[in-house]
Amino acid sequence: MSDAHPPLWQRLAWYACGALVLLLLPVLKYAELWGSLQRPQKLALLVALGAFGTACLLSLLLDRIASWPTAGKALIRSFAVLSLFLIAAAAVSISLPRFLLIPLVVVLAVAVPLAISPLNLRRIPVAAIAVAVGALAVYAFGNVDNPAEVAHTTREAYFSTAFYPLRATIREGWIPEPATRGGGLTLVGDRVLLGTGDGHLYLIDAPAARDGFKVTELATQVPANREEFAKAMGGSSRQPKRSMDWREAGPPKVQTWRFRVADVVAGVEGDNVHVFASHHYWNAKDECFVARVSELTAPLATFEQSVAKAQWSTVFETTPCVPLKGPDRKRGKNPFRGEEIGGELLLLEGNKLLLTVGDSGFSGIESTQIFAQDPATDFGKTILIDLATRQHRVFSMGHRNPQGITRSRDGKLWLTEHGEQGGDELNLLQDQTNYGWPNVTYGTEYGTNLWPRNQHQGQHVGYQQPTMAWVPSIGVCDIAALNGELFPIWQDNLLVGSLSSRSLYRLVVVEDRVVVQEPIALDKRVRDILQMPDGRIMIWSDDWALTTLEPATTQNGASLFATQCLGCHTVTDGMTHRIGPDLFGVVGRRIADAKGYDEYSVAMKAQAGEWDAERLDKFLAQPAAVVPGTSMAFPGVPDAEHRKAIVEYLRGQDKS
Repeated sequence: MSDAHPPLWQRLAWYACGALVLLLLPVLKYAELWGSLQRPQKLALLVALGAFGTACLLSLLLDRIASWPTAGKALIRSFAVLSLFLIAAAAVSISLPRFLLIPLVVVLAVAVPLAISPLNLRRIPVAAIAVAVGALAVYAFGNVDNPAEVAHTTREAYFSTAFYPLRATIREGWIPEPATRGGGLTLVGDRVLLGTGDGHLYLIDAPAARDGFKVTELATQVPANREEFAKAMGGSSRQPKRSMDWREAGPPKVQTWRFRVADVVAGVEGDNVHVFASHHYWNAKDECFVARVSELTAPLATFEQSVAKAQWSTVFETTPCVPLKGPDRKRGKNPFRGEEIGGELLLLEGNKLLLTVGDSGFSGIESTQIFAQDPATDFGKTILIDLATRQHRVFSMGHRNPQGITRSRDGKLWLTEHGEQGGDELNLLQDQTNYGWPNVTYGTEYGTNLWPRNQHQGQHVGYQQPTMAWVPSIGVCDIAALNGELFPIWQDNLLVGSLSSRSLYRLVVVEDRVVVQEPIALDKRVRDILQMPDGRIMIWSDDWALTTLEPATTQNGASLFATQCLGCHTVTDGMTHRIGPDLFGVVGRRIADAKGYDEYSVAMKAQAGEWDAERLDKFLAQPAAVVPGTSMAFPGVPDAEHRKAIVEYLRGQDKS
């Protein structure tokens, strides 16, 4: 077989499979087709294909006999060709990234020599490689801007809070996964308008009746040029799990997916709806970014249909335009702090709009500029915009990343603001007031135990004091002032969203001082909060779920468990213990036998047998009487129907 002439089609099959592998690599890496690749990425791919194609062509011209010596010569020749191409590429400043260079070496070492080896005379290896490459192609194209279908789900959860057992209706999969975090909720009449972080707009019908919930995507998008920014920076406009550029390890890199829409707000004036959106905008000519407010106007009566033809206009744009290169850039691992846009919007009387703007990391630590304390810049400020004249002025200054703004019924403005490592703030916002960032903060620099610009560590000297500061940070986000009748006891309380603690915080403010802070553990990164016309509370979270909260008016097993048991127990996976053991699968489980829980009392450990419905019912009625010496300091549930509902709830959890 060493003197056989390999069929041309088999050699071409090897070469085609190798070329296809190289072509698919950028698709898998960036989740984008070739036409969407940046120029450096395209040039690198051309170099790889050129080296491989030249090696294949030389082999076709020079190698005639299928033998292992011939394959060895082809291998040596191929690496010589690769060396020449790499030298030429380096000479014109083209670099091949590792994800492309390493597979290129492998493809050259496999496809070119094996195509002229005795192995090529057997069709099985060729067929196997072709099938493998075909499967790779299907996988690659299946991941190009084609997120997996997510089923619409609606479930209920119950939470115990002061004065109200809460029923949460959680809808997941109703909104397609956005390409980045951000966005906000607002009202258009009695409907909800959602703007996502990637600029999509959805109109939501959310009646109290569960069956009437409906989501309609609008035929317009917020004009944030995310893809243009990503291409300019050689990154991805998609979420970090696709672009894999969210890590700050390695060399400095612009994390382009952070480019986002921050908030939307709508106001009805006469027969028209005015929609305002805050977002980043990339100035390609000057190679810099701004925060912008854009407006769209459409008739209220035909809003859903009319927005398709409505044109966006620019209401406001920050100054200066911030470069990402040169001496005025931000240094550090992440030159673009897009998550520090601020961007919250609040409509006020007199046709005014209040906008919050973060400092984008220009705090004098990783930059030569200190935006928040520079009156000539709009960053690190709140901006008051006259919508009639499009004139604007600085309302307040000294802010790092203000994430929420609301107005209470007494007319006071409340603002939530991200600190750095600690120092998240609740501020009573006042005109012409300086809140001190970055000269003062109750937080510290990431990775240290002080803030280098603060002359009085741990104090807030010389500037307006916050009403409240969180140390450690809770990742404070949006804020809403409650004024509906659905929660009368919570009237005039503030609801604050948290990203890092995945909770809501209910704040009671008396004489401008927070006297009560109640966390409500939703297990959601709360991005935006909206009080609906009927008093229900809608929440937009970073898992692209919509959650509505209302008082639980009916007593069922879930709500009874939440109010009676959730303070000490959870029902998660049988191992997520609190003061008491996790009760997942407790019905049928041996007594005192929860995995990973070692705090059972001696009295409980002495019990034999399993928990069945009857035994649980008796224990819930009078814990101390059934197990004398138990450490469960709970008097019991006297109502037999309530106990039955709780037991049935526990029984059903391990089957859901």
